[in-house]
Amino acid sequence: MSLIDKINKEIQEMNETKENKLGVSTTLPLAAYENITEHNPDLIEEPPKKKRGRPLKVDNKIFVEMWNASLNHGSLGEIAASLGISPASCSVKASNMRKAGFNLPQFKRGRPRKVE
Repeated sequence: MSLIDKINKEIQEMNETKENKLGVSTTLPLAAYENITEHNPDLIEEPPKKKRGRPLKVDNKIFVEMWNASLNHGSLGEIAASLGISPASCSVKASNMRKAGFNLPQFKRGRPRKVE
């Protein structure tokens, strides 16, 4: 048996298993398959729906509360350490949330003065 004969035989076997599963022959026109799926909705396979993007590491409400609480006596590094993210990620999240309409005031610029 040549390779082409083996492949044709496998294709024929696959078609026969489809016939057994659907209960019809595979030589029917496409309209016949539509009628079968209308009466048997279990035969229709739908792919699972995917959500876009990565899930949030930190909830927005928690982030806003921590940001506003540490505005007077805290720092960006403290917020990042308590949330378990890097300071750069914390800063980017804050700026993106400002663009989205959240009320997040900015920290004061520069190094804090030494208190004697």
